[in-house]
Amino acid sequence: IYRNKKEDKSRIIKFWTTELPLLFFKHRFMIFISSLIFIVSLLIGIISAANDSGFTRAIMGDSYVNMTEENIEHGDPMSVYKKMNETDMFLGITLNNIKVSFFAFAAGMLFSFGTGYMLFTNGVMLGAFEYFFYEHGYLFTSAATVFIHGVLEISSIIIAGAAGLLLGKSFMIPGTYSRRESFMNAARDGVKIVIGLIPLFITAGFFESFVTRHTEMPPAVNLTIIFSSIFFIVWYTSLYPKKVKERMEKTAEVI
Repeated sequence: IYRNKKEDKSRIIKFWTTELPLLFFKHRFMIFISSLIFIVSLLIGIISAANDSGFTRAIMGDSYVNMTEENIEHGDPMSVYKKMNETDMFLGITLNNIKVSFFAFAAGMLFSFGTGYMLFTNGVMLGAFEYFFYEHGYLFTSAATVFIHGVLEISSIIIAGAAGLLLGKSFMIPGTYSRRESFMNAARDGVKIVIGLIPLFITAGFFESFVTRHTEMPPAVNLTIIFSSIFFIVWYTSLYPKKVKERMEKTAEVI
């Protein structure tokens, strides 16, 4: 019994330290494509909002824009994050983000277009959102507040999108495998990737619910959290996976 428990714990540790990073390395091109779609969509949102005064309202909704304009008039543009109870907000946001990530993955079955559409709409929405605050002279305030949780949240959605694109690619371009084998392999890898994102969504939800609401924090604290999150994402999804891959190859050579 105790041996089995020990093996289960080591299996979980191995998943986070080896298996998931290797999946990030294996599917790094899909992560790049997903990132590219999101960035292009973000720019489209910014350009569209800059050239059409009604675009932000069409994307964000009149009620949200009106509420935010009232908050700006009252001198607290980001007070929307203070209106819910912390625990309720944490549970609602975290569960919703996890649900969105699974939808982004499953939408890949629509020949990747479903996933692409979700990445596109999220990117356009963020672009319009940030341009709105730029117009009102609160771009830094908005970015320094939103990206406390946004770095982890957006990065996780992009990675979940990569899993969805992988799923669509698997039966459109199966390579040397049969379509069924290719799809099963992609589905297995994709599910592991999306499950691996859950701790990031939990952390992002915690930041958004318990930290983001403190708009009175010194900017240095905000920026420390933001850049620490950026460093972690880059390290865990790119730098560390490469080292794990190199270590595995050296071990194989020795054997």
